[in-house]
Amino acid sequence: MKFSERRQEEASIELTPFIDVVFMLLLFFVVSTTLFKGVTQLKVKLPEVHTNAADKSSSYIEIGVDEQGQYFLDGKLIGPQCKRLKNILAEKQREDKLLPLVIAGDKAAPHQAVVSALEVAAELGVTEVQIVAKHEARSLNNG
Repeated sequence: MKFSERRQEEASIELTPFIDVVFMLLLFFVVSTTLFKGVTQLKVKLPEVHTNAADKSSSYIEIGVDEQGQYFLDGKLIGPQCKRLKNILAEKQREDKLLPLVIAGDKAAPHQAVVSALEVAAELGVTEVQIVAKHEARSLNNG
């Protein structure tokens, strides 16, 4: 008795469903990261950085904000009034419009005071603004 030989098909993996799954995962991660980009649920303590400052200008205008929300312009007390800060800063900007602005906010300063200083700078057309943070030395235990 003669049996016919069965031809076995080569085993293969279909790539089409695999590619579909990869694209769906990619789409999921893209959408989920863009949705939660602006949301932060962490309690942050500002400002501290762990890298060296990249650019240090020799001449600049410095706005300081202390923990009570008082403004200082180049070390001189201005007070908590944004209008006064704006007037004095506008006067400084008339002297040299290209001077960069540096904002040094205290760690415990009200966030609104720093944002108001940024807003004053934007209203005056300042194009180069830097925010100063202290350099924290990392110990080996912190990573």
